[in-house]
Amino acid sequence: MKAAHRTSGSPETLPMTVENMTFMIDRLHKDCSPLQFLRELTENAIEAIQMLPDRKGEVIWDADWSHFDLTIASGGIRKLSIIDTGIGMTGEEMVRYINRLSSSMHQQSAEGNFGVGAKIAAIPRNHHGLVYLSWKDSVGYMIHMWRSPDTQEYGLKKWDRPDGTAEYWTWVDDALKPDAIKEHGTMVILLGNDSAEHTIEAPPGTPMPSRWILRYLNSRYYEFSKGITVKAREGWGLPKGDSHNFLRTVTGMKLFLTKSSADSGMVSLSGAKAHWWILNENLDVDSGHYVSGGHVAALYQDELYELQSGRAGVFRLQAFGVIFGHHRVAIYVEPQANGDNRLTSNTARTNLLLNDEPLPWVEWAAEFRESMPEPIKTLVEEIGASSVGRDHGASIDLLFSGCYDHRRF
Repeated sequence: MKAAHRTSGSPETLPMTVENMTFMIDRLHKDCSPLQFLRELTENAIEAIQMLPDRKGEVIWDADWSHFDLTIASGGIRKLSIIDTGIGMTGEEMVRYINRLSSSMHQQSAEGNFGVGAKIAAIPRNHHGLVYLSWKDSVGYMIHMWRSPDTQEYGLKKWDRPDGTAEYWTWVDDALKPDAIKEHGTMVILLGNDSAEHTIEAPPGTPMPSRWILRYLNSRYYEFSKGITVKAREGWGLPKGDSHNFLRTVTGMKLFLTKSSADSGMVSLSGAKAHWWILNENLDVDSGHYVSGGHVAALYQDELYELQSGRAGVFRLQAFGVIFGHHRVAIYVEPQANGDNRLTSNTARTNLLLNDEPLPWVEWAAEFRESMPEPIKTLVEEIGASSVGRDHGASIDLLFSGCYDHRRF
């Protein structure tokens, strides 16, 4: 058979396109956790700050108080917003990066930014739109991404300009600039699904609804890079001058665990490190700012993945050998990427993948049981011995002999 020749003047390959982008975004959104959009927009803000020469700045989750003041006659509508003091974007840059599914102003990679997270996690929850206000070199620009009520397509809303032209971005007056932004920075306003929705309120079923943003971000991040300060609003329903209506700093779990633990350490596992903490016995868990009981998570690039707490956390801790006292133990397994191990996450950023496979939790649990740190072993024995009505000595002997049945795990 004679080889076919490429037709002169035509491209060698016709690029693949997406026939129904709305369906694709909605389908990818189903793989996201309910509050995933908080992580994605926070991460975009952090990366915008890290593009500055000094890599220092603020990320602030707050109400859009300008919108609140404009709607005060109807009681004031509180729209959630995120503000960063990063590098900012021009109108053309926002059209280019925000309105493409797999596009980012940051370098894309399998281990880094995919360029899809905020789009698939946030826009399906906000059909009324996401409004981006960005300042670069002291000039303000704006775009409005929404789901068109006419075509049901996701995309940018067109703006009519005073000169009679129309474009998908427009300039924005400094009157709408948040106090935190000076010469550069970005504000994203989440409008929800209609104009009357208070998007700063926690979605139904969210833990700690009065401080849901703080709680989620603390449980998602281990720590933030030096020079990055993250804050979240509490008490937004109170008058602006009320002392309980304020911005609280988000620290991540490392600071909490360091301050709240009686002992800590690290166990080497196959291709991973297991960081462990024994929490103080009389720890105050009422504030709800952190995941304060026993739990297990995977640690990657200062973020926490696959966090298991509550009943699921108990099962996982038991698999790691903590059959008693699990409410006082936290374990973070940090996989180690190297030439033989390729570590990344799934597209929705909900799970880690080691060589494109789920993390080997069962194997890690068995190794941890075999190398149980003495302080945890002592805790398990003491709490087990103080219980009444069961042969705890036999249970503990079985556990540390390596015969613990982890099938429930």
